[in-house]
Amino acid sequence: MVPLRHVIFSIEDETAEVDCAAYEPTGDLRKTARELIVGDEVEVYGAVHKATSTKSLTINLEKIDILTLKQKTVSENPVCPTCGKHLKSMGKNQGFRCEKCGGKYGDLKKNESIMNRALKTGLYVTSTRSQRHLTKPLRRYGQEKRCADHKPLINGWHSPF
Repeated sequence: MVPLRHVIFSIEDETAEVDCAAYEPTGDLRKTARELIVGDEVEVYGAVHKATSTKSLTINLEKIDILTLKQKTVSENPVCPTCGKHLKSMGKNQGFRCEKCGGKYGDLKKNESIMNRALKTGLYVTSTRSQRHLTKPLRRYGQEKRCADHKPLINGWHSPF
């Protein structure tokens, strides 16, 4: 299996749809983007690549803030009541059949189950090796206004106080 080098997905709101690209050097951000599903609410940050005649507007991701996650459900065919093997669908609204014992069941439905997701809400940033020089490191988030009593480094020099 060839690993995917880039992850490209679309986001939309009531006004427009735009592509987002998490390139291979972004590391864990690319893995995070791969785990998103339709219905997850996110805020994306990055550089914008203008639309051309052949490509749509694209945001080159630098960070993703995952606001809410949608439940992921998985559906699977029911098991045969006679032999316990998973049934095969005979087509839309036509029921299921068992390839092992030959039984046909028109009244059975697919089993739906909720799948646990490893992804959590919160802020995800690119790996440090792919950050631009002005990107704030993740460890600095939440420390914006820690110093309540501002003291200038040199009295009277570039200080409004």
